[in-house]
Amino acid sequence: MTNSKIEINKIGKVRLCENKTTLKNQTKKIVDILLQMPQIQESSPIFNHNFSTLSFELTFCNDSTIQEINATYRNKDKTTDVITFALFADDENSIVIDKTIELGEIIISVDTLVKQAQENNNDIKTELYTLITHGILHLLGFDHQTQKDYDFVVGIQEAVIKNL
Repeated sequence: MTNSKIEINKIGKVRLCENKTTLKNQTKKIVDILLQMPQIQESSPIFNHNFSTLSFELTFCNDSTIQEINATYRNKDKTTDVITFALFADDENSIVIDKTIELGEIIISVDTLVKQAQENNNDIKTELYTLITHGILHLLGFDHQTQKDYDFVVGIQEAVIKNL
């Protein structure tokens, strides 16, 4: 089992449906489930390195903040559910320090999370952990530029949520 160092941040006044301890514990569980999956082990660049700890930030904000981030960093002036900044997977010069991989940051809009939960007929917690899983997959080096990649990511998300 890998250690997971997870920092949880809030930008502005957003309410979370889970307390920080539960959120960290469930997120660590997601990481553990993902790292045990053969398809993740075969394809994620982290497995090319000797590490004992994965570190990342999980930040929550509202729609206006994520729209600003999306416009600034992705040139898309619209809201979205989750944005990731993958420091390790997206950089060929990635390094491991003291057996720790700094994966990057996941930013989730709580406003969009709530809307999507209703649209997807999910409860808020299921939607929350689906978005966290999606973000972690991006940090581990998985993207969904093609339909095949999208189907892979969604399939992994669904398998993780069933095992939480």
